Amino acid sequence: MERNLIEAVVEARSMALDAARPEAVIARHQAGHLTARERIAALCDQDSFVEYGILASARDDSMEGAADGVVAGAGRVNGHPVVVASYDYTVFRGTQSNINTGKIERLLFIANNRRWPFICFNDGDGSRKDESGAPSGLWTGGQTPMGIFDGLAELSGCAPSIAILSGAARDGHAAIAMNTQFCIATAGSTLGMGEATLPVEVHEGIGDVDRILADESAAIDSVRQLLSYFQYDESGGEESPAAHAIGEIVPDNRRRAYDIRKVIDALADDSSVFELRPNWGTSMVTSLARLEGRAVGIFGNQPKSRLAGAIDSDAADKMARFIELCSAYDLPLVSLIDSPGFYIGPDAERAGIARHHIRTLASLENRKVPLYCVQIRKSYGLGPLVMRGSGGRLPPEMRLAWPTVETGGMSLEGAAYIVKRKEIQAAATPEEARAIRDDYANSLRDRNSGLRAGQNFSFDEIVDPAETRGRIVAMLRLSPRPARSEKATYLDTI
Repeated sequence: MERNLIEAVVEARSMALDAARPEAVIARHQAGHLTARERIAALCDQDSFVEYGILASARDDSMEGAADGVVAGAGRVNGHPVVVASYDYTVFRGTQSNINTGKIERLLFIANNRRWPFICFNDGDGSRKDESGAPSGLWTGGQTPMGIFDGLAELSGCAPSIAILSGAARDGHAAIAMNTQFCIATAGSTLGMGEATLPVEVHEGIGDVDRILADESAAIDSVRQLLSYFQYDESGGEESPAAHAIGEIVPDNRRRAYDIRKVIDALADDSSVFELRPNWGTSMVTSLARLEGRAVGIFGNQPKSRLAGAIDSDAADKMARFIELCSAYDLPLVSLIDSPGFYIGPDAERAGIARHHIRTLASLENRKVPLYCVQIRKSYGLGPLVMRGSGGRLPPEMRLAWPTVETGGMSLEGAAYIVKRKEIQAAATPEEARAIRDDYANSLRDRNSGLRAGQNFSFDEIVDPAETRGRIVAMLRLSPRPARSEKATYLDTI
């Protein structure tokens, strides 16, 4: 073969590397960002990345740029195969062209065919306006008849897809991010269509963004951790230092709030908890975690929230989506229950609570993974059904309760106001009225104590809180993680 042909290719490839573009590298670093290649190098295991399309360039000869603004290929993360792409903001502001869209489509075809996770670093100004035939997200005549959005939709429930936002993600970049199952962002980034971009902190508050990290290095580390739950189980895990004192997290005063995150941290393996969407639907906490090395999903009511753990429309959607996610990827579920039930009232009705709460029940009744429920304290009204399912077609595999359990059609104080209404209204002082209420509520509590609930077989077992982890771990050992033989049913990504 003619040596000059080989040398021409080698030289052209070298011109797309960071070493040949020092000014672009300096500009990215001064803006507080890694280059597209540095991002991929930080994410993938060392020397595992295999690039696709390094010679790709815009169809218009006047629109030349390194790899046409997208570094794309396959590699390994945590020792497992992935496909990964990074838009390059130094090439025409990270815009999307027919050529670089074809590169993303190529990766999605491989991801769907091999069931490999897809990770995309998104920042850019959307479609390349001065290129004829702007990308539409449909087949662009590349190497595979699969558009970006078709590919992401097909990947849902087959393998995880993750967008990493750092900078400005406009138009098509925002659309890619919102069509992935996870969206990780760096502080100060923006997301949106056209000029209507908003800070990712705003998007986090409405459920669009799963986590916001301080910088790209922290975001990449979090993605490596996030992927691990779907890639493998560990051989074992160290219990949290707080495991044996888990019961002390719950105050003796039943009306005092506490942070369910502390219970999750104490229950799970030490330093294994990865919370999703912490600032949306805040009366519900959803976290990936490990129990003796086994990847699980833990969701629980948050008594410390503004709604004291009551489930509003956002919390219902957050919980249902989390259950569907875990079910699609064979992650057993742990439900931690301490809720006064659904949030009710005019505001709740205007937010569609009657419609949203049904989704929680549907997700539980259609799950394909074990569910282990732990009732910590109260669960009134429809609260028990929402957090463990109706118990008809698909009951939980295990229902545990702590001795502090309270269950009923309404709160104990609410029952007191109904049964003792006349006495309370006749009380001489507010203090006397509260005493009448509290005396009756306490008598109800004694009649419905954890011991009585165990005697009535309302739960499989009433346990010392310190026993909770051991009971769940024992059940997990009886249910090994299955080999995934086929794609899960459609997983909602909204």
